[in-house]
Amino acid sequence: MIGEYSETSSKIVDRGMAQAPSHDDRPPDGVTSGPEVTDDLNPQQREVLRQDAERWQRMSNGSHLDDWLAYIPGLQIRRSLAMRHAHTNTPIGKLYADEFAALMRADGLHTMDKRAVTAVLWLGEEPARLQWLQKIRNAMTPGQRSRLNSPHSARCRIEQILNANAQQSKSTEEEAERLTPMEKLKTEIAEKDRKIGQLERAAKGGSLFDLRLDRADDIATGIVNAVSEHKAKQIAQGILAWFKEQKKQQRRPAG
Repeated sequence: MIGEYSETSSKIVDRGMAQAPSHDDRPPDGVTSGPEVTDDLNPQQREVLRQDAERWQRMSNGSHLDDWLAYIPGLQIRRSLAMRHAHTNTPIGKLYADEFAALMRADGLHTMDKRAVTAVLWLGEEPARLQWLQKIRNAMTPGQRSRLNSPHSARCRIEQILNANAQQSKSTEEEAERLTPMEKLKTEIAEKDRKIGQLERAAKGGSLFDLRLDRADDIATGIVNAVSEHKAKQIAQGILAWFKEQKKQQRRPAG
């Protein structure tokens, strides 16, 4: 009985070991993928993903930023499909990450640097980011462009520009907001009064400007429109000569 039990037990154990999955066959990230993960895509989208797989093979010995940027459409397709499978509207969460990893593994892209993938997706989210990147690269020498191979480095450069522009816009807005509502209202009223005064004087045939209220450029325009070029120049020279004489008198010692 013991021998029979031992033989039977041995067969059961052998069968169990034969049916158990091999740990060596599991992917390093624990995500199992297969053709069914892309069943929801149309032929054109599948072709984009297939080209990604070929490009990654070509980049195995080195990479260029243009190659990385070419992944934008495919990565965006994978992100949208992963969110659909994970039933979420945002690309976050473990379920989404697992779905995205399965899609990457399906095309052999699971060995990509995750930080580079994140940077490529970030660059492709808004057209302005790629436009700024193109401007930067156009201003570079061929040697400088050849050294800008990392999507992460490109993202950092664009973020610096966008942050600087945002800070400048903020400063401009803050400067405009320094005026109180009352000060803004007074400025608007003064401008309207100035224009009304000009119209009234023109209607009465009087002076074309008011020396106390009008702006300097308005006064200058009124002069050149009312007198000859020669006389306008004499007026300008006379004003400058007057100020020059005043400075001389101020420099003269008293007594």
